[in-house]
Amino acid sequence: MKTYLLSAIAAGALLAIPAQARENRPVKCDIGDAKRSLSAGGPALVANVPSAMTPIDLNAVQMTDKKLANRVVVEGMFARRTETNSVEVITRFVNCTKKTVELDARSSFMDENQVPTEDSTYWKKVILAPKATGVYRGLSIGRDEVKYYLVEVRTSQP
Repeated sequence: MKTYLLSAIAAGALLAIPAQARENRPVKCDIGDAKRSLSAGGPALVANVPSAMTPIDLNAVQMTDKKLANRVVVEGMFARRTETNSVEVITRFVNCTKKTVELDARSSFMDENQVPTEDSTYWKKVILAPKATGVYRGLSIGRDEVKYYLVEVRTSQP
C-alpha cells in the first residue's frame, strides 16, 4: 500500500511538471500554418452589408498588413481583470525573420453589444530582435462594461 501511494504521488508530481524546455535551439516558424489557422468561431465584427469585408474575430489579434503577417507570429494572447476591474490584454509576438522587426499595436475595448466603450488606445511600438519574442500590453479605461477586445497590429510607422 505504501509503495502504491508513493508511486501515485510521484506520478502526480510528474504530471504537474511542465515538459522540459529544449535549450539553445533557434526559433523556427511556419507562417503558413499561422495564416491558415481557422477562426475560433467566437464573436466577430461583421459588416452591415454581407460579404463586404471578412469578419474580424474579437478577443484576438488582427494584422493590418500582409508583409507583417509574413514575418511575425502571435505566440500567445492573454486577458485579465486588474484590481480596479479594468481589462489588461497581453500579446506575445515571435519574429520569424533574421532581421529586427518593428511593429505598432493598439487595443480596442467593447461592451456586450460590440459597441466601443472608449477610444482605441494609442499605437505602441514593439521592437522584435531577430528570431526573438516581444510583448504588447494594453489597458482599458472602462471597467465592468468591457466584454470584448481587439488588438490591431501594423508595420511600425516612422
